Amino acid sequence: MSCKPLKVSEQKKSQDKINAKMQKRKKPLLDDVPPYMFIISEGTKTEPNYINGFANAINAKYREYSTGERILVEGTGRNTKDLLKYARKRVENKFPQAKVVWLLYDKDDFPLDNFDNTQYSAEKKKESRQYRVAWSNECIELWFVLHFQELTVNNGREQYQEILRKKCGYEKNAENLYDMFRDKTDIAIQRARRQYESYHDEAPSKRCPATRVYELVEELQRYL
Repeated sequence: MSCKPLKVSEQKKSQDKINAKMQKRKKPLLDDVPPYMFIISEGTKTEPNYINGFANAINAKYREYSTGERILVEGTGRNTKDLLKYARKRVENKFPQAKVVWLLYDKDDFPLDNFDNTQYSAEKKKESRQYRVAWSNECIELWFVLHFQELTVNNGREQYQEILRKKCGYEKNAENLYDMFRDKTDIAIQRARRQYESYHDEAPSKRCPATRVYELVEELQRYL
């Protein structure tokens, strides 16, 4: 067997083959790629600012394997009663390839029936895409507080914001919300799941304090 060194051209070809194999190994399996997902928020700043942190990281990670962005986030200013109807029209016009549509909304002071029926109506939709809900009763700040402590009593929006200001210098509508909370996300998910499941079969409006934002975040974390 000859021990002569490879020519420069042959070395390059050999290295190209190795690089191609490595790139092939790095490419995620089809099952690992996130579905096209449209996240439609009732709020126009706080919720989109937070969720866009996840979406931007995921879109950057999978960009070379996708046609366009995998995840879009949009804040609407719509109330709970109109959110699902708006989402169905919006996804057809703006992001028809979406396989999953998440509705992100708060209880706030809206009527109980509107809050409950948004979830029930979304769950009943029999379409090619899935509609899922990520609500907070009563506000998104509940989810943020769970990054720092357990909650068993509804202290209200103002108290939640005061807790957050003391814990992390929280400002509503801040653009760095994702970075502010991400290192405590796993414990927040555990707390939120315990809290939500403690109500068993009660209607969404009766689960207070509670949030299902953890389900959306848990799904997004799979792809980071």
